[in-house]
Amino acid sequence: MGLASISAVLKNKGHKVELFDTTFIIDEPFKEIISRFKEKINNFKPDILLVGCRSLESSFTAKLLKSGNEKKIPVIIGGQLPTVSPEKVINSEVVDFICVGEGEEAILELIEKLEKNEDETKINNIWAKKDGKIFRNPVRPLMKNLDELPFPDWNLFDARHVDTIGTFETSRGCPYSCTYCVNDYMQSLYGGVGGYHREKGISRTIEEMEQFLTNFPQVNDIWLIDETFTLKNDRIKDFCQQYKKRIKDKFNVPFGCMTRPEVLSEEKVQYLTDAGCRKIAMGIEIGNEKYRKEMLDRQMSQQSIINAFRIAKKAGIHTYSFNMVGFPNETRKDIFSTIDLNRKGKVDEIQCTIFYPFEGTRLKEFCEEHDLLDKSGKEVASYYEMPTIKNPNMSKDEIEGLYRTFIIYTKSPKIFYPFIRLLESNNFVSSTLCGIINTFIKQGINFRTIQLLSEHLFKNVLKMDKIAAKN
Repeated sequence: MGLASISAVLKNKGHKVELFDTTFIIDEPFKEIISRFKEKINNFKPDILLVGCRSLESSFTAKLLKSGNEKKIPVIIGGQLPTVSPEKVINSEVVDFICVGEGEEAILELIEKLEKNEDETKINNIWAKKDGKIFRNPVRPLMKNLDELPFPDWNLFDARHVDTIGTFETSRGCPYSCTYCVNDYMQSLYGGVGGYHREKGISRTIEEMEQFLTNFPQVNDIWLIDETFTLKNDRIKDFCQQYKKRIKDKFNVPFGCMTRPEVLSEEKVQYLTDAGCRKIAMGIEIGNEKYRKEMLDRQMSQQSIINAFRIAKKAGIHTYSFNMVGFPNETRKDIFSTIDLNRKGKVDEIQCTIFYPFEGTRLKEFCEEHDLLDKSGKEVASYYEMPTIKNPNMSKDEIEGLYRTFIIYTKSPKIFYPFIRLLESNNFVSSTLCGIINTFIKQGINFRTIQLLSEHLFKNVLKMDKIAAKN
C-alpha cells in the first residue's frame, strides 16, 4: 500500500516510476537477483532509487544495493526500519537519504528539490548526507485529510499481486500501543504533531474500490488492511451500507477485515455479514491474560476474546487468529493457554509466528534490559524461522517444536496430545510430518495440497543434502 500510494503521488506530478520487485524471484540465487536488478537500472535509467525496508529485510537490502548499484545512483530508504532506527540506516554506506515516518509528501518534496537543484538538506521527515555531514530533520505533521491522496498506483505491480485479491485502507495508523508492535513507536513519534490514527472518507474509499474492480475484473475478494476496522459503530454501519449497494450488489465481491476482540459486537457483525464480510482476523497473541495485559499492553479479557470469535463464527464469518510463541520468559504452560484460547473460541484458521524483538518496540527494550537478546550473530529473514531471544524457561528447540505443532495441537482432540508431543522433536522426520499435517489442516485434500507437500518435501531433502555435504 505504501509503495502504491507514493508511486501515485509521484506520477500525479509527472515523474516516471518503475518497480524492481523481488517477491517472485526471492528464492533464486542472489547473483541472479543482482543481475535482474542491474538490468532494470540499465533499461530504466533512474535518477534516484527509493527502497522500502523493514527490520528483517535490512541485510538483504544492504547487499542488494552494495552489489547492484554500481552507478552510485542516489538511494533513499523508507519504511519501518529507517523510521525506528534512523541512525543505523543513515550511516550505511549504501544510503544517501532516509525517510522517517510517512513518505508521500516528504519524498515528493525531496524529488522536486533534487530536480531543481535546490537545497535538499532541510526537508522534514528526510535525513540527508551531504559534504560529509548528516542533516537530521524533524518529522512533519501527519496528513490530516487522506482523501487528498490520489488512488494507489496498482498498475506498478506484477499482475500476480492483484490476481484475485484487492487491498485497501479505510484508515491509517493504529490507535493502540501493543508493546511488540511498531505502531507503539509511531504513536510516540507523532505524539507532538497530531494523532497517528486517521480515517479516509467512506465514499472516497468505495469509489477507489469501484475503480479498482473495474480495472481488475478478475479480483474476487477485498481485504481491508486497517488494524482495527470495527473501531466505531456508526462508521462501520456507513461503510457496510455503501459497500453493499456499490460493491456487493454491483461486483458481487466479498471482503475481509482485521480488528480487535474488544471492539467487535453482535451489532457490528450483523452490519458486516449483511454487506458481504466473509473473514475476520483478530489477534490473540498469548492466552495468559495477566501476561497479555501487563507485558503486551493488550487490555482484553479471556471471555471478550472467546465471545468475539464465537459471535463472528455464529454469523457465518470465517475467523482467523494471530498468535505468537517465544515471548520473553514465556513458559510451556503459557503456550498451551494460547492453544486453549483458540480452541475455546473455535477459531477456523490460525496463524502462529515466533516472537521477534523489532527495533523501536518496548518489548525489545525489555529484552535488552534483561539480557535476553541472542548475540550468536545468526540472522533470520522472517519470524517463521527461529527464536532470536534467550528464554530461561524453555530451550530454543522446545519453542520451535511448539511452533511447528501449535496448529496441530489446536485442531486435534486432546487424546492425541501425547502423540503430538513426539512431533515436537527437532529432527527431519518430525519436521516433515508437521509440514504434511499442517498443510492438510490448512488446505484440505486437493491438488494445491499435493503441490505444497511436494514443495515442502523437496525443500527438506535439499536441506538434508546441504547438512550432509557440510558433514
